[in-house]
Amino acid sequence: MSPFSRLILIPVIFFSLFLPACSSVSYTQETAPHMLIIGGDVPFYINGPAQGNGPNRKLSEGDDARVLRREFGYSFVQLSDGTKGYVANESLVTAPPEPSPTPPLKDSDEDTNTTFEPPGFRY
Repeated sequence: MSPFSRLILIPVIFFSLFLPACSSVSYTQETAPHMLIIGGDVPFYINGPAQGNGPNRKLSEGDDARVLRREFGYSFVQLSDGTKGYVANESLVTAPPEPSPTPPLKDSDEDTNTTFEPPGFRY
């Protein structure tokens, strides 16, 4: 192998190994995972965490968010009021599943047409 081909091969291997780690995962509105904010006073950035004027607002613990795109370090989320912006990944946890609706209880007199008969004696 020539020295020139080694010189080309090393950066190709390096970038092929480390670029996938910097990728992001995008979701649609229907498949966006429901998350909750943990910790108090979590910074929320509308234009991204590198904006020059600091966070646009602070989120409280338990606020709802839908992750639209998960990136390295920060996720692009939509809050329950419709505002979209960026929140640190370590400030997000998966929300518990919503409870399924329980069917209404039926009146026991309407369901049964049988009458109660005490058990007979056995000898």
